[in-house]
Amino acid sequence: MTQASKRKPNRRKSRLTESEEPPKVEARVRFVYWRERFRNGLARHATLLRWTGRAVLLCVLGAGAVAAGRLLEQHVRTAEAFATTEITVDGHSRLTREHVLAVAGLTLGDNVFEQSPEEARAALLEDPWVAEASVARRLPGSYEITLRERRPAAVLALEQPYLVADDGSVFKPLEPGEPADLPVITGVDPERFRLDRELRTSLLVSAVALLHDYRDVGLWRREPIAEIHVEESGGFALYVGEDAALVRLGKRPFRKKLRRFRGILDELRRDRSRPAYVYLDNVRRPDRVTVRLR
Repeated sequence: MTQASKRKPNRRKSRLTESEEPPKVEARVRFVYWRERFRNGLARHATLLRWTGRAVLLCVLGAGAVAAGRLLEQHVRTAEAFATTEITVDGHSRLTREHVLAVAGLTLGDNVFEQSPEEARAALLEDPWVAEASVARRLPGSYEITLRERRPAAVLALEQPYLVADDGSVFKPLEPGEPADLPVITGVDPERFRLDRELRTSLLVSAVALLHDYRDVGLWRREPIAEIHVEESGGFALYVGEDAALVRLGKRPFRKKLRRFRGILDELRRDRSRPAYVYLDNVRRPDRVTVRLR
């Protein structure tokens, strides 16, 4: 075999030399390429664009609703159709109708939306005579007010007299023109009363319970209580009747002792006698009663 036959045939180079240039891309091919890229990008951002559009729409609708609400509010607050034409007040006895309306901030002729029921109720509960209150608005132009007033049961003598309600709460100072023909609670140390909450609660609850028991056994009209005296031991003593007879009861319970006191009065009435004092506070001998006649 000759040397020429041993030589391998030349193969065409697969790579371009530095001097050669890449083939030119036609304009149509470039257009298709960029169009596909745009479509792919648009597809990727389609969800974001949809949510952005919805958010913008919601903002526009919300702004419109707020504007419409303000226009509607302005209309109902000025329309004559919503003027207050009727206000009913129930449950008041001590407080006058005029006072209740003034406190609640309600006036005939005013727009019914000028004062909300919640605002009127809150204002009424600030009055010390009001224990409970409810206010209802009835469109187009009326209110209904229902009250429960506090009922004074006694007068508490501290540095100045205070009214005590029948639930045992001290609710206001006694002022001129207010009921003074009530039993007066005396013997209470003002400083200790304010500082000792437990003592204050126990004392007032016991005093009110005593008044309820006194009424229940039938002594209220027969022997009116002028004074309830709190003794140093924590017991109670009463001054009753026109002659202020002293009745020492001690501590609770009171009902059984008061019934015994009523029996003593019945016996003395038959003899046309009156007690100067009656002691029913013997702890060791609860059945023992000490009576001294006038």
